[in-house]
Amino acid sequence: MCAQQFVDRSRDMEERSWWDLWNTSYRSSDNADSISADLFSHVRNLLEHVCPVPGRMLEIACGTGTLSRQLPFAAYHGLDISPAAIDIAQEKSALVRWPVAQQPPTYEPADFHDWPLPADPFDVVLCVDALSCFRDQAAVMRKMSQALKPGGYVVLTSVNPFVYNRIRRAGGVKLENGPVSHWLKRSEFHELVAQAGLVRERSYTIMPRGNMGILRLINTRHLDTLAGRHGSAMLKKWKESAGLGQYRVIVARKRD
Repeated sequence: MCAQQFVDRSRDMEERSWWDLWNTSYRSSDNADSISADLFSHVRNLLEHVCPVPGRMLEIACGTGTLSRQLPFAAYHGLDISPAAIDIAQEKSALVRWPVAQQPPTYEPADFHDWPLPADPFDVVLCVDALSCFRDQAAVMRKMSQALKPGGYVVLTSVNPFVYNRIRRAGGVKLENGPVSHWLKRSEFHELVAQAGLVRERSYTIMPRGNMGILRLINTRHLDTLAGRHGSAMLKKWKESAGLGQYRVIVARKRD
């Protein structure tokens, strides 16, 4: 008997339905996988450095709210196109014992393209691994800038296509990439930030990965073993500075 072939329902889905399926299938848990956990940990530490005094935060494409339950903030509002993701975020938030001095986070199902900007701008706008999925990336970047108060920060992460396209996968998530608009190269990312009137303060990659092409040699365990513990840490930093991390991170500021 032939093994049953997996039918990928995501191929024919419209955008909201795809993200509903993704979030209920793979993001209902806060510890879904080690890669996203490492990414969220880096973003959390970065935000504590960028905004040492907790401020008002807007997270675009917040998903099931995992980061909102890890971050210090004065106020937090999360947006996501997936109503199912927002439902999960609200349910999980209701179970958290928030500090008395901290407002509980709020969440809203919304397409950021169409979302009306509030009268009171934010101190920080955060968007983790989602910019590639927006239909009009330039318009979204401009809107992020408009949502910021003068001197506020945008913190962005996005898949690095050079590395992403050199990762051989076996098993795991059985869905298409989803409604990806365009994987941004470094130069394109920087151009969008500049066009939005933001001043880029940091741009780097994190989490070196990849097991195809030249990355198969660079990321071999044998090389780490030869380098030793200290040398391996230095090698990782070199890879990140050379743009060989799986994610690009950008911190940009709105002019005062």
